[in-house]
Amino acid sequence: MDANRGPNRPVSHFAETDYCYGTGALAMRVDRVDWTRPIQRDGENWYEVEGVEVTPDGREIGRRQALVRGRRLSALQRNTRS
Repeated sequence: MDANRGPNRPVSHFAETDYCYGTGALAMRVDRVDWTRPIQRDGENWYEVEGVEVTPDGREIGRRQALVRGRRLSALQRNTRS
């Protein structure tokens, strides 16, 4: 754990059919989801996400952006103000 950042977020896994654009499954620690601007694709809402891509053994590859199918993001906490 980095003293300035807190613990790492859990790794989310997305099948190739659930994100754009890339080949193979995607594993990443999602830092941000742009819930305010859904994109209609294949009759569903997709969202831009940012985070850190990781290897199967947990090593960080680097920053990554992807467009992810909304129903695959339902377990992620939404940052909203009341």
